[in-house]
Amino acid sequence: MQEHPNYQDILLVGGGHSHAIVLQMWAMNPLPGARLTLVSPQVQTAYSGMLPGMVAGHYSLDDTHIDLARLCRAAGARFVQACAHEIDIEARSVSLLGRPPMEYDLLSLDVGATPARELPGSELAIPVKPIGHFYRFWQKVQKQAGEGDSTMRLGVVGGGAGGCELTMAMARALQGAVKEKRAEIHLVHGASAIPQGYPNRARKLVVREMEKLGVQLHHNWAVNEITEQGVVNARGECLSLDQVILTTNACAPPWLANSGLSLDEKGFVLVDQSLRAEGRADIFAAGDVASFAPEPLPKAGVYAVRQGPILFHNLRASLIGQRLKQYRPQRDFLSLLSCGGKRAVAVRNGLAAAGHLMWRWKDYIDRAFMRRFSELPMDMAGHSKTKTGEVVDQRAGTSLSPMRCNGCGAKVGADILRRTLATLPTQNSDYLLRGVGDDAAVMDLPPNHLLVQSSDQLRAPVDDPWIFGRLAALHALSDLFAMNARPASAQILATLPTAAEEITRRDLQQLLAGAIHELNRHHCVLSGGHTAEGSEMLMGLTVNGLAEREHLLEKTGARRGDCLILSKPLGVGTILAAEGAGEAKGLWLQQALETMLHSNGEAAEIFARHGAHALTDVTGFGLLGHLLEMLGPDGLCAMLIAENLPLISGAATCVERGWLSSLQPQNASAYAFIENPQEWQPLPQWSLITDPQTCGGLLAAVPVDQAEACIGALLQRGYTQASVIGVVTGSETSEVSVQLRKSEDWRTLITQDSETVQSQA
Repeated sequence: MQEHPNYQDILLVGGGHSHAIVLQMWAMNPLPGARLTLVSPQVQTAYSGMLPGMVAGHYSLDDTHIDLARLCRAAGARFVQACAHEIDIEARSVSLLGRPPMEYDLLSLDVGATPARELPGSELAIPVKPIGHFYRFWQKVQKQAGEGDSTMRLGVVGGGAGGCELTMAMARALQGAVKEKRAEIHLVHGASAIPQGYPNRARKLVVREMEKLGVQLHHNWAVNEITEQGVVNARGECLSLDQVILTTNACAPPWLANSGLSLDEKGFVLVDQSLRAEGRADIFAAGDVASFAPEPLPKAGVYAVRQGPILFHNLRASLIGQRLKQYRPQRDFLSLLSCGGKRAVAVRNGLAAAGHLMWRWKDYIDRAFMRRFSELPMDMAGHSKTKTGEVVDQRAGTSLSPMRCNGCGAKVGADILRRTLATLPTQNSDYLLRGVGDDAAVMDLPPNHLLVQSSDQLRAPVDDPWIFGRLAALHALSDLFAMNARPASAQILATLPTAAEEITRRDLQQLLAGAIHELNRHHCVLSGGHTAEGSEMLMGLTVNGLAEREHLLEKTGARRGDCLILSKPLGVGTILAAEGAGEAKGLWLQQALETMLHSNGEAAEIFARHGAHALTDVTGFGLLGHLLEMLGPDGLCAMLIAENLPLISGAATCVERGWLSSLQPQNASAYAFIENPQEWQPLPQWSLITDPQTCGGLLAAVPVDQAEACIGALLQRGYTQASVIGVVTGSETSEVSVQLRKSEDWRTLITQDSETVQSQA
């Protein structure tokens, strides 16, 4: 629930070092009335200074990455996982791949640089960035080096500081294989000495460290082409390599070329001393994507870090009418190059020294920098040192009535609604006679079909309205899928937080676009709805489906001997609880969202094809609660197998740390039906069977002779964690109960229950 209405949108595109610092500083001193949004294709961003240490094995992936989703939570900022590919500077919008554009009042770019591909054959090489891709490659290399008998030849192209550090880190990590001649590490560059741009003393120290590690140096060896056999120079000489790693200069993102921004000769955004794009008062740029017009600067992380505080001040100052600060690049700074092992070369003012002490110095600096982003209290964003909301309001040219009405006075304005609906790609239907624009919707049912209706409403579990719209639609449609009904029409009830008119319009457009994206995908027509203002974002849908009577599925009807199949993993509730407290890793939330956004539509069709006797969706009551609903009317029992329960990554950790949904205590009443609770109580699965699921999977009772084929079909359609989680058994007393097993083959349980039936007969 927001404390201040929003009046202006600041859009940060890219998760580079400068933007990370802006978010960290915003967490300590937010600007009421200004809404901050980060757009990044990754939920984590790597700190380049620690990459060599990660490759060498001194740091874990988590040690070297800033969790952008958690950082945004601490800053009270929205996180949108998406890839930008176009800017419309006149419309003040940024186009994103696979989703609607996002509009802004202020824009800041920190998207870095992309791997240069002008070298012939560069597509055969492995670029260091994006680091996530390189890290996966490096894990495979380490495994192959440890298993193979033949010599693996790895070559790094580029003699700058980054290339030297990476080469030594690789040699350190593979030192056993290098000594045993199972691996070779080559550094190939076109200069006469390395690292380029460093004093002679530093160069000698770096070369000495490389020689100790067994690195093979190739000076004056400018690469003209990369082939499947290795690299070729201008003299036609070929160096045989199994893998080529590129650390040469990267280039600007190609989509900037059509942005209308002033660019330098390499395509980077020209900025003035205030880090504003030349000729634009509403656009800033920092980090590698920025070209500092007053003087050329190397593409180095130290500049991006120093630009962060300037960018933070200037974004705020632009909204509240303060003077902008000027960025003054540091003339000479301490440079610390890691040397593979826990040694480093320190360089400053032409002086250089190497040793373990230099490494400890570098390690201390790097870890201290990363702690700035990992140790932020999650409640910091709610407090501000200044009261500037009124100033932002005035500059926005918008005023809000101090009293907000109820009843129909709380509706979103008609003009906003008309403008929003005009942009949305809605569908038509032969069944819908009257829809949007009329007082009520009118449907004409096709012959021999039943009307299947359901309603659902959600509070926003994420702060991205487009994703929330998709989730709300899928959650509502899931009830139709569970009945094997075909979606036909839907009506939407949307509540938006009080804000300036343009903010409300932007949010409504994103929210409805997300919902309609899923409705259209399932051939479900939007037939009407209602919008209103409120204290927080809510979305509800009433959905109508069509089903032939003989094909209708219900949650009851399971039979003894059926297999219980779950289509999607558990853990949404606990991960969302942890995320709300700022304790969930961004990668956990990413997997949870991927699971939630996977429609149950195809799973329902698969279960119907494989003769499911009963079907239900697992939502608020948790797996156990919905299983009991399936068993109860028929007086059946069930056995569940702990190791077969699919879990979202991080769910077990969240439960073990005590992050439980607020609905969990009410769901816990279902534990009374478990015969042997001691079997699971120490396990995370104990809590996760009562974990409420938003957009959870389908639970089906499937005939045993169809179970394996059904699982195969689910896996083929992308339900990668679909599993037989247990079996339906009988009850001598007609009382419903559930037995728990830690690990057992479901086929064995079926056989045992069948033998019990025979013995009773």
